Amino acid sequence: MNSSIAELARFATLLTRNPETEDLLNTLMRDFLNDQSVTAIEIQMIVADGELLMNSSVGLGIDGDLKKSIDSLSGLIDSTIIFTQLENAGSIYNPVNYLSITSVTMNSSIKGFYLFQHSSDFIPNEKTADLLHAYSSLLTIYLTSKLIPLVLTKIRTSPAITQHASKLTARQLLVLTGMVEGKTNHELSIDLGFSVSTIRHETMAIYKELGVSDRKEAARVGQAESLV
Repeated sequence: MNSSIAELARFATLLTRNPETEDLLNTLMRDFLNDQSVTAIEIQMIVADGELLMNSSVGLGIDGDLKKSIDSLSGLIDSTIIFTQLENAGSIYNPVNYLSITSVTMNSSIKGFYLFQHSSDFIPNEKTADLLHAYSSLLTIYLTSKLIPLVLTKIRTSPAITQHASKLTARQLLVLTGMVEGKTNHELSIDLGFSVSTIRHETMAIYKELGVSDRKEAARVGQAESLV
């Protein structure tokens, strides 16, 4: 157990360096959860009507990277009482799908889920549930500090859904929100936990979808059409 505590302390120290979320998840999977045979990690945030919005994903993908809802997640882990189980146990493991799930808990309320895909030869030990729960708690502190829930709230409370909104991905809506706020690609990279190149790629995709050529125009269209 002492070695586990030391590793958790090392991970906590890593968080103080303000890493990008994708890099952080890759490091967690490679350097800290190697003995748990984790092959993929997803962060899914709860939005309106039981839908889940993927915040970040690394690894080989979980369930084909399909868009998930709370109902579909219940099917993946063969449980209809996810919230109760997570509140009581902190972690759920399904040996059929080799999938572990923990919660993104903020202000004593479950706001989302961490999904950990294990390899098919994985056999959990007595430390598995506690370790995943501990690392998840540290991740939540980090996500909270990056104000991701605030950005998600802005998207969730948009007054209208237009044809552009239905075509923009969740990540692109996050980036568009930052554009409206006048943030640069570098600032968005820090706020959202994505690399600058990822932000740049999503920015160009937004321009194409909205039929604009610069950030100012994208922000204007975003506001005019109530996208953010």
